[in-house]
Amino acid sequence: MKPVPQATIDHFSAIPYAQATLNDPRFQIVSQSRTVTDDGIGHTLMGKTWNTDDTIKQLIVFSRPSHSNAPLVFPQSESERPEARRFYTFGGDLNAHPGLLHGGVISCILDSSMGGVIGMALAEQNLPPQFTVQLNVTYKNPIRTPGTVMVRSWITKIEEGGRKAWAKGVIESEGGVVHALAEGMWLRARAKI
Repeated sequence: MKPVPQATIDHFSAIPYAQATLNDPRFQIVSQSRTVTDDGIGHTLMGKTWNTDDTIKQLIVFSRPSHSNAPLVFPQSESERPEARRFYTFGGDLNAHPGLLHGGVISCILDSSMGGVIGMALAEQNLPPQFTVQLNVTYKNPIRTPGTVMVRSWITKIEEGGRKAWAKGVIESEGGVVHALAEGMWLRARAKI
């Protein structure tokens, strides 16, 4: 994975509500969301198509591992559970209505973020890829563009040794404004697809 560019870190360092996560020693920057994989044909949506000044201008991902000494057993308390935080800065080319982010994009970044927290929490098990099988999104407030939001996501349940996982996510902006809530289920493939 490529390191996160300093320009990205500087961008989010200038946003007051991103500073709390940047300065929290429990959260570490993860370099994954902008990396195109598999010889240029994998992870292209965030790594290539939506990686422009007019779509998703900047993206940074943070991971906080579980603070519990026990194996990954869910549910865990908010302070113990693994959590991912992604900050997205949008341009104006992913809008549905003038100045408002498209609901499908909102759903997509929740899907990506929630699947990502599962992948990070179970990375040491070296399991096959996971796929979204259910995603329920509740829209609360529009996301204005251009602008920046934070997506928080965490696991709520794991079964069958990590083959099935459930997660929740929320999109927030400065002042604690909630834009969307989601919950979903991910399933790991039994064999290589």
